[in-house]
Formats: sequence, structure tokens, C-alpha cells
Amino acid sequence: METIQKMDVAKLIGIGDDGIKNLDAIKDQVKHNMDLEKIALNQDVDKDYVRQLLDGLDMLFLAYNSEDKRALQIVNAIGFMADERRILSIGLDSAKKENTDDVNLNSVIKINEENTDDLVNILNMMIDAISDFCTINMDLTDLKEAFASDKGIKYSYGEFNKGLTNEEIVKSLVEKAVQTSEELNAKKEIILVEMGLNYCESEAETLMYVNELLMEIQESREDTYEGIFTLYLKENLEDKMKVALIYN
Repeated sequence: METIQKMDVAKLIGIGDDGIKNLDAIKDQVKHNMDLEKIALNQDVDKDYVRQLLDGLDMLFLAYNSEDKRALQIVNAIGFMADERRILSIGLDSAKKENTDDVNLNSVIKINEENTDDLVNILNMMIDAISDFCTINMDLTDLKEAFASDKGIKYSYGEFNKGLTNEEIVKSLVEKAVQTSEELNAKKEIILVEMGLNYCESEAETLMYVNELLMEIQESREDTYEGIFTLYLKENLEDKMKVALIYN
């Protein structure tokens, strides 16, 4: 039986009614991997409280609705102090309208009913990717460089059964890709792979397969990126594979 090891480096904070609602909707899917916190709009959010929230963190996810200006004030206060501590900060904004105000976060992603499951999987995979338990892990700095962009990001996620060709897998990922703004930096590419122990017959076959998948991903795009990949072999995935792509 595979032991689930909770990471103490990440936290999800739901801010305001909408943010707390989104946190409650996904908490069962993420609570094994990160701490959870709720902040009401009438709550006193001073520096000492925020300092306590951020203590020991490497990653911070904030769920909120940017149409609520009080929620946005709290987000900016927390984001400012997170930036001082070099914590990777990502906003999950449920507002239907585009926010034109500045936000003190490394990146902001729209969250809605259509993309929630994909985003939850990507967040969990990001945390797993920097874990010592990950088969081939990555440095947190690479994630920060991907998200700390003055432009947007593009992301995609898919779960695949054994037997699909790499071409079919990459085609699905490309078709599902979501871009958060019109412009990208086209510099950094993060490829997160989680694979069941039964997906390939041996370690050598696994590494060969992943290498071929990475080549297919690289050939699918026109821009030249600095590519970083991780591989996590998981018993509970059996003969399935999860792939997440993040570009800036």
C-alpha cells in the first residue's frame, strides 16, 4: 500500500465567500498535499497574522473572486508579504469578468466548473514534483521561473490509459491547453509526468518511453522553450499516466 506523505511546504487559502466556497469544493482532493485556511472578509488581516500564515511555505495558492474588492485587498496584502519571502504565489480567481487591477501574485488563473478538476490535479502534481519522494524531481526555482512571468501562462492536463500512442496523448494535451493571457514569454516549459508502476515493463522501458514522450511534446510546438520535466512513479495509478504541461 502506497503511503501518502503530506508536504508541509504548500497552503491553499480561501478568501471571502466565493474563495471559501471553492476551497470547500476541492479540499478533499488537496488536503493530503497542503494546509488549508479560510479568511472571512470581516477578518482582521494584519502583518502578524499574515506572517504566521506564510511561515515555512514554499507555495501559496489563493482562491478568491477579484470582483470583490475587499477580497482583492486581502489577496494583495498576503501576496506582497509572500513576494518578500520569495514564496511562489498563484491566484485562483473565480470572477467571470477580467480583473484590470494590479495583483501582487506571481500568476493568476481563472477557476470555474469546467477547469477545476484539471487545476486541482496540476496543483497536486506541482507539489509532488518538488518532493523527495518523486522519482525524478525538480527544483522549486524552476517552478518559480515558470510562474513568475510578466505575461501569462499556458497549461494543460490529461490522464491516459496504457496503449495510447504518444502522438494521441500530445494531441489531446494541445487541444485542451488553456492560455491565461494573449501574450507569453515563450521561455520556460514544465512537463510533469506521473505514471503507474504497471504502465511500462521495466525501469529502462519507462525512461525510454518518457524520453519519446518529451520529444513528441517538443515537436508539437513552434517556440523554443527551456524544458524541465519530472517523473513520479506511483503504485496507485496502476496502468495509467497523468501529464501536466505548463508554459510561460
